[in-house]
Parts: sequence; structure tokens; C-alpha cells
Amino acid sequence: MGVRKLRTVFMKYAIFLALGVFLVAFVNIAFYLFGVEIGFIYPINRMSAEIENARGSLQSTDRITENEIPPLCEYALFTKDGKYIGGSLDLEETASVWKICIVNNQTSSKPYLYAVIDRTDEILILRYRMTAQFSNPLLHRIFPSADWVLIAVIILEILLLLIVLSYLFGKYLGNKMDKLLTAVKKIEQQDLNFEVEKSHLYEIDLTLNALNHMKLALKKSLTEQWQADKLRQEQISALAHDLKTPLTIIRGNTELLYDTDLTIEQQECADYITDSYTQMQVYVKTLIDLSTASTGYQLNKEIFNLPDYLKQVKVSIDALCRTKEIHLRMSMSDIPMQLTADKVLLGRAIQNVVNNALDYSPQDGTLHIDVCGKDDFVEISVTDEGEGFSNEALQHAQEQFFMDDQSRNSKLHFGMGLYIAKSIMEQHSGELVLENSKSTGGAKVILKIPF
Repeated sequence: MGVRKLRTVFMKYAIFLALGVFLVAFVNIAFYLFGVEIGFIYPINRMSAEIENARGSLQSTDRITENEIPPLCEYALFTKDGKYIGGSLDLEETASVWKICIVNNQTSSKPYLYAVIDRTDEILILRYRMTAQFSNPLLHRIFPSADWVLIAVIILEILLLLIVLSYLFGKYLGNKMDKLLTAVKKIEQQDLNFEVEKSHLYEIDLTLNALNHMKLALKKSLTEQWQADKLRQEQISALAHDLKTPLTIIRGNTELLYDTDLTIEQQECADYITDSYTQMQVYVKTLIDLSTASTGYQLNKEIFNLPDYLKQVKVSIDALCRTKEIHLRMSMSDIPMQLTADKVLLGRAIQNVVNNALDYSPQDGTLHIDVCGKDDFVEISVTDEGEGFSNEALQHAQEQFFMDDQSRNSKLHFGMGLYIAKSIMEQHSGELVLENSKSTGGAKVILKIPF
């Protein structure tokens, strides 16, 4: 298939349209003339000829009857002084007909033509339309003018032709544009391992070529960036693991110091080392979590009994709540008996969300956990009774290191909990949803995992 230009396509459309209009007009006029030929349509000249042919008999006949009146004509019979005798015209119209034909001596008044026939003691006036008419009485009554019917049919058929051609050419151009939209969508999704298809339409192919060059440049740039990010994450992970060894040595030596007789000053130094060691352990754990969440966790999926698993989770959460003097309310409804997931990672995601909720729950408050099956997903909703998410938190709380103003009073809070939970959900083809609860006014986090 050769490459076409848009002007060629539109020219082809214009040619098809012109040919279609010509064909529509030709066919309809041919049918019209055929109707005239067989007497189905009476043109105006035939009407005039019929009247002239009948004029002699209408003048000489003793009594005018409807059978003698030429077809498709209306008539009115008057005395010489204008008194209406009879006919097919309405009585109300006879006065205007007499005035037009006799008083004003006119032979036409839109939309009618008139013929006046002098009889011995009477005047016969015939009225017929200025346009061609159907000979069929029903069609004549519904459509008084055959010419207007012809014009209306031609216009309707041309409109139909325009609609059909517009649809066909629109579909043609749409199919060409689909290749462009497909390429743009794939680039937008950073799916760069695809071949750009040609549309065989010159202007669109120019755009596709530009997109292909952009795709290759973007792929090269992203590949370099991904490799650099991967190397950086691997270095961070290696460094974090390497830090564990000296920290363990520090911890061991500090514990040995506690076994000796220490002065008050030495005791304070040992306590300071222990506190610093504990804080550094948190830092190292955060670095490892950051590296793992960014590169993706190693999933070990298995099929397990979900109600039993949730009972175990409840025991663990209940223990946490008791240490912080917070009540736990947990409910389960319509949940599947089995779930396929990584039990350890799922538990970690739940734990992170619960810890986040407990940080913001007021003392003696209640933590609400609702588990339900909905639309092929298990939804685990964790709701606290705190002040809820701020507008900024609703938009950014799932990002790395995001800390709302309320969380900054904790030196060990790094804004990783919801980010890690989100990463785990995404690896299970699920999602993490943040919102504020209408019932408690607090924050509500929903973990959705397919079953």
C-alpha cells in the first residue's frame, strides 16, 4: 500500500461526494420522467393541454358533471352575473376565485393557475396547481406538489450520502489515528518495547516518525536512569547490611562494659552508646526497607486460610493496642475462605498501616478494622479516631519520606510505613487507598488485594 497525503484523501472524498450527488440527482430525475411518461405524474404542461382538449366539450355540454372535468382540476360554475351555482371548490373560496379571474382578469395566483370557459348562460372556472402533481388520489392529497417531493427526496438522499461518506472516511482516518494514539499511550505508560506501526498516511507517518525518535531517546535515557537507580539501591542495600557488623560489635562491647565496675561517668557513656546504637539500628532498617521497596520484594505466594490468618493478625494488633491504651474493634464479612498472597509481606503491610493509625489515635480511643470481600478484592480498612489526613497527606502520604506536620515530633518516624504498604499491595496487583472516615472523623486506609 502506498503512502497517501491528507489532501489526496479529502480530494477522494470530494470526488465521491460529487459523483454521489450527480448519481442521486440523475436517478431521481429519471424516475420522475418515467413517472411522467406512464402518467403517474402530471406535469403542468400536460394539465394545460388536457384543459385545452376538453375546452370544446365543456363549452357545449348541457350540464357540467365532475366526470367531464379534466383530472386534478378543481372547478366552480357561476352565472353570468357571478352567482355561484356549484362545483368542487369550497363556497368560501368561490368569491376570491371570481374576483381573480373575472374582475381582475388574472390567469394565475400562487400557487394556482386558472382557466375560464365561457358557456351559453354560465361561466366555468378551472383551478389547478402551478406544479406537477401525482395522479394517484391518495398521493395527490398527501403531497400536493410532485416537484417538491422530488426536491425533498434528492435533499434527503444527499444528506444520507453525506452521513455515510463522512462515517466511512471518518472511520478510515480514525483507524490511521489509532496508530498514533497507541504509540502516545505506550510512551505515556513508559512501555517503550514496541514497534511504531506505519499508517500509510503521509502527515500521520511524519508524526509517528517523530514519536519513534522520541521513544528511542526516552528509552535510552530511562534505561540509563534505571540502571543508575538500581546500582544506587544495590549500593545502599550493601552499605546498610555492612553497617550491621560494626553495630553488632559495638553492641557486644557495650554489653561487656555493663558487666564491669563502671563509674557514674562511664555508666552515662555506656548508656549513650546504647541509645545511639538503637537509633542507628532504626536508620539501617529504614535504609534496607527503602532499598527493598524500591527494587521490589521477593514474593513467596501461597494459598492459606484467610479467617485463621486474620485471627492471628488480630491477636498481634490487640497486643499493640493494649500497650498504647487503645481499644480494638475488628469485624469480618463476606470474606473468601482462602487467599493467595505472601503472608509475611501482607502481615507487614497491615502492621505498617496499623502502626501509622496508632501514632495518630488519641489515648483511650478505638481502632476500627473492617475486613470484607468486595468486587473480587479483599478490602482491609483501618480507621482511627484522630484528626484525619490533611489535604496534603491525602495526595502525598504514600510517597517516600513524606511526613505530615503532626508526625515531625517523632525522630524515628521517616514516612516509610504507607510507602512500603503501597509497594507490597502493588506487587500483589492491589492498591492502597487513603481517605478520611465520615463516621469517626479520623484517617482511613484501605488495603485492597485480589482473591
